[in-house]
Amino acid sequence: MKYLKMIFLFAFAFTLFSCMDDDPVKMRESAVRKLYKKGTAKIAIANSFKDNPTMMWDAARLAQEEINGNSVAPVKFELVRCEDGGTKISGTKKAYEIASDSEICAVIGHGYSDISLPCSLIYQYYGILTFNFISTAHSLTDRKNPLIFSNMPSDKDFANRIAQLCEKKGYKRVLIYYLDNISGISLSNAFELSCNKYGIEVVDRDSYDITTSPQAFDRMAKRWKNNFAFDALFLAGRMPSIKDIIFTLRENGIDCPVVGADPFDDPLLTKVLKSDENGKIFAVSNYNPSSKNIPFNEFKNAFYKKYGKEPDQEALQVYDALFVLAKAMNESNSAVPTELADAVRSNEWNEAAGPYSFYPNGAIKGRVLTTKTFQDGKFEDLGL
Repeated sequence: MKYLKMIFLFAFAFTLFSCMDDDPVKMRESAVRKLYKKGTAKIAIANSFKDNPTMMWDAARLAQEEINGNSVAPVKFELVRCEDGGTKISGTKKAYEIASDSEICAVIGHGYSDISLPCSLIYQYYGILTFNFISTAHSLTDRKNPLIFSNMPSDKDFANRIAQLCEKKGYKRVLIYYLDNISGISLSNAFELSCNKYGIEVVDRDSYDITTSPQAFDRMAKRWKNNFAFDALFLAGRMPSIKDIIFTLRENGIDCPVVGADPFDDPLLTKVLKSDENGKIFAVSNYNPSSKNIPFNEFKNAFYKKYGKEPDQEALQVYDALFVLAKAMNESNSAVPTELADAVRSNEWNEAAGPYSFYPNGAIKGRVLTTKTFQDGKFEDLGL
């Protein structure tokens, strides 16, 4: 019996320690500590680079150069560029590939909420700090996962500001048309609730998806024109469908203002809009190119000097995310995700987009959104 007990205890201990060795969080902590002692922290940058040609990677390289060159963090940053393919399936596959590298302490990504949401759960399980830089779905931080942060205001913030714009412009009757995905549904729901708060009537609401044909857009426009009286259209989607829908409206004689969130603030849209759209397309954006914030202008000038072009919203967001992580490493003297998360959450930072602080759930506090209107090839701040 004595020997049986010893065998049982040995088997129990072996099982326990085997499980500990297989714990992905503990394995990551150990690998990250070892790499940190060698003078490096590894961070993944994940986005749909092929599908969404923003300046995100350019800004990430600029931030890396400045962080490493000026010793902003105690160690050098190694960036891993990760193409997520632009779909939920390809994005989650990439997330598992990222998670398989136990030296990665943090990931900045993804470009779309319907990819960010499932991927954030994978990263949380494998003990990777996630910095959402552009997705707006409020459920990213509402789940209160301790390793998830967002330096992008949520769709609730955008929706409320868009409804305020409609109220100030006197748009009392609006249409809602949204892309049938996580981001589109969440943003349009939040906007409809905000309309109710500001006394704005939603006269019709409909959706489309990525397979919707030009003929279907045309039928929808004709239905609106023949059956409804409205002052403006709220459009939740992404490029290039935003462009296609606006063009279809105009072809059908619908000349009303079109309002939307940050996906409108895209060079791919402003390049194709004509001057007769001046003052009729409105965007609420996290990006203010006229900001007087000193760190913003330093970033803008450095970006232009390096690449010969103005940065965009995604460039600003990833640049700031990397600097917050670098300074949090300096505060905690660690790249271990849990320790890094504590430092991010418990401090305040002043970066290019403005002051940074986070709620306990990882959502950003107090970010001021900018209301813009299209004018001669670009969006200009309305000052509202």
